[in-house]
Amino acid sequence: MTLRQLRYLIAVVAAGSITGGARSLNVSQPALSAGLAALEDELGTSLLERQRGAVRLTALGRRFHRRALGIVRDADLARQEVRRGLEQSVLTLGVLPTVPMGLVLGLAEALHRHLPAVELTIREAREPRLAEAVGLGRMDAALTISDRAADGWWVPVRDDPLAVVCPPGHDFARRGSVRVADLDGEAFVLRMHCERGRDAQGLLDSRGIRLRPSFATDQDARAFAAVRAGLGVTIAPRTLVPEGLGFVAIEDLGLTRRLGLQLSVGLDERLSGALVAALRDAEAAQMAIPDANVSIN
Repeated sequence: MTLRQLRYLIAVVAAGSITGGARSLNVSQPALSAGLAALEDELGTSLLERQRGAVRLTALGRRFHRRALGIVRDADLARQEVRRGLEQSVLTLGVLPTVPMGLVLGLAEALHRHLPAVELTIREAREPRLAEAVGLGRMDAALTISDRAADGWWVPVRDDPLAVVCPPGHDFARRGSVRVADLDGEAFVLRMHCERGRDAQGLLDSRGIRLRPSFATDQDARAFAAVRAGLGVTIAPRTLVPEGLGFVAIEDLGLTRRLGLQLSVGLDERLSGALVAALRDAEAAQMAIPDANVSIN
């Protein structure tokens, strides 16, 4: 299997025909057809269904085509890096959607100070996809949580405890802390995307605690707006809670998410060092911001 064969397949799919694919690559149609036939022989299956003047991917062809796109993209990036040198590398960072945006932007700014010629690309994804991408080398690093991290180098950043988030006028906001049993029967705003959601739900179920779901969303801005409007309380990591909402510790919950940086084992040592230093700078700047929340206990 060669990159040329993969480029042939990608070009044909993009053009919708063998003729169009050959024309886009400026190669002869027989040469392209021979390359595709050799690729299919090696794989032992057909990738394309050939029709009059057109082609379409088979079911296996669609899966292979997605892989081919990634392989060719990575090969092109590697070639660009070698040509431009380490000083002008491209670095791809994956980020959990629940990582505070201030930390992400602070990291980007700090990395530019450390290595101004490095081109940073940031992609959001859920934790399983981040783990897979870093493990396969499709991403250079990811801001994720430790128990979802892929193989590689793990750099812890902060422990982020989960606690009750409530409106400032709620009874919980006036307490120093609450217990899990206090949540029984409470109207609850469900953060469906929470990495610790299943753990929290399992713990509540095991203790016979029944919540009254009032609103469900996979967006934190909407969840916290619902809490602010009095639709219910929710459970969230400390760093996500916006100004003006109460954040009250749950004495017997014991759930914390450990946020950190997962580095690909193949990442250049100089790039990894600069990325870690930039993250430390961004974290220090975040911690220096005065807390404006109503209640943090």
